[in-house]
Amino acid sequence: MAGFIAGAAGLELSSILGIVICSLLAVIGERKGLLTPSGALVSWFFGMAILGLCGLGWFLVLLSFFLLASIATSYKFQLKESLGAAEDRLGRRSWQNVVANGLTALLFVVSEFLQPGAVFLAGYLGAVSAALADTLSSEIGLTSSSPPRLITNLRPVKPGTHGGVSALGTFASLLGSVILALIAWALRLESAPNWTLATIILVCAVGGMAGSTVDSILGAKFEIKGKMSNGQVNLIATLAGGLSSAAVFALI
Repeated sequence: MAGFIAGAAGLELSSILGIVICSLLAVIGERKGLLTPSGALVSWFFGMAILGLCGLGWFLVLLSFFLLASIATSYKFQLKESLGAAEDRLGRRSWQNVVANGLTALLFVVSEFLQPGAVFLAGYLGAVSAALADTLSSEIGLTSSSPPRLITNLRPVKPGTHGGVSALGTFASLLGSVILALIAWALRLESAPNWTLATIILVCAVGGMAGSTVDSILGAKFEIKGKMSNGQVNLIATLAGGLSSAAVFALI
């Protein structure tokens, strides 16, 4: 009986801490201009779900994406505005942005909760890496001194064109994936023997580059023609990143 009471008390404390952490981050994100009110609300829900189902470490991975993406969005923002390629709402992320970039990751979190396995962590990291790589590719690539090239035919295009890629943006994508891998490794999210630093870097790099590439191809083929929205493209890209990372991990 005493053990049950202690366990219930621990669970209640964890729930309270989760609510406090997610609420503070949502409020700070909205006050600092990183999130719209709707974006803050959905971010709160996503954060609570991840904390409740898989714990603080998994939550910190997604928080790392949000912070790195926000820094990249604000980087040389005035230059991006002058190019007519800056994010809407001064870079503030709405609920559509949050869902498009976080839904796939949340699905892997639910899968891990229902049937624990390192492959779902690999998929989760791949999905988050894809979202981060795509954001860094766009936001950092816009500051390149060389014009981007359309991924489907490599012809030069205006900065901000859907499907446009650059060497700087590609490098930023890969670097972001490696940084996320180092964060995940430091958090010790998985104790399996084959879950080494090299494995995590491979998983994140594959997910990040696969997702970023799919995003660019869909942007060049469909988004540029108005046949797909940015949210739809991002959702498919994160799914591609997550599945690619899960597949690579399963083959190791």
